[in-house]
Amino acid sequence: MTQAAGPPLFIVGCGRSGSTLLRLMLDAGPEIAIPGESHFIPQLFERFGGAADPDALASALMATPHFGHWKIPEGAVWERVRAIDPPTFADVIEAAYLANAGEHGKPRWGDKTPIYVRSIPLLAGLWPDARFVHLIRDGRDVALSYLSLHWGPSTISAAANKWRGDVTAGIRDGRLLGTSRYLEVRYEALVENAERELQRICEFADLKFAKEMLDASMREGHETLAPDEGRAFHARSERAVEVRARDWHSQMSGHDVRVFESIAGDLLADLGYERRFLDLGLVSRAEGAARVGALQLRTLASRAKRALARGVR
Repeated sequence: MTQAAGPPLFIVGCGRSGSTLLRLMLDAGPEIAIPGESHFIPQLFERFGGAADPDALASALMATPHFGHWKIPEGAVWERVRAIDPPTFADVIEAAYLANAGEHGKPRWGDKTPIYVRSIPLLAGLWPDARFVHLIRDGRDVALSYLSLHWGPSTISAAANKWRGDVTAGIRDGRLLGTSRYLEVRYEALVENAERELQRICEFADLKFAKEMLDASMREGHETLAPDEGRAFHARSERAVEVRARDWHSQMSGHDVRVFESIAGDLLADLGYERRFLDLGLVSRAEGAARVGALQLRTLASRAKRALARGVR
């Protein structure tokens, strides 16, 4: 059975950072097939580990709802699984991706599951030649996007904590792999100069850049769209690229900016994003001192009241 013609490519990052857009761009090219989100790799590894029975593992994989969204015949997966003796855990998983690639006439496979930003060490170990593109977007715009949905973080503080945790994990684990396997891409740069950034990504991933990757019409109604990707919260990915579709400068209140930056402002600064509040450390300490002072005053008042009550008695 023919194996992949190049290393797998994983697109990772905090959700709402443009990963669907990048997936559809790369998938529009002639070499790599990137299906809808998988989610099943860490789950199946936790369940089966490295000593998995291939048939049980393949059956469990094909029973997952995300595999069902790929709309590929199970027989194509079984054919690849049984062509390797004995297949490893990675071989069985790869069989599904290669079957999908084969359905679309492409020799290579990739994955776009943002939360895999927390699973880089696992994936890098399973596929020692895998490449990782970490898509990073200004966390305040990410928060605005999340708050427009009915799922995910529902408060600014929750969104800030998620963005900080996801991006930090990706940078920490990805940079350990070195520049030959890990690449950071800014969402803002991708939408402002898509051709330049796609050429950079293709060079990193050993892919040929194709003009089709820039054609918005290739994304609209794309045959590989998963059901979720056809819903309203992914609509911008299916149309022409919109610069600043979310813009915290004009759409986020000063209070919310302050809350976000109090949690993740240091990471924003480390990544080169501007901050509105540069003295949040001093402000937070002052507010903390004020709260402590108020508590002390209440405590003293309470003690005075109790002493006065004892004196009355």
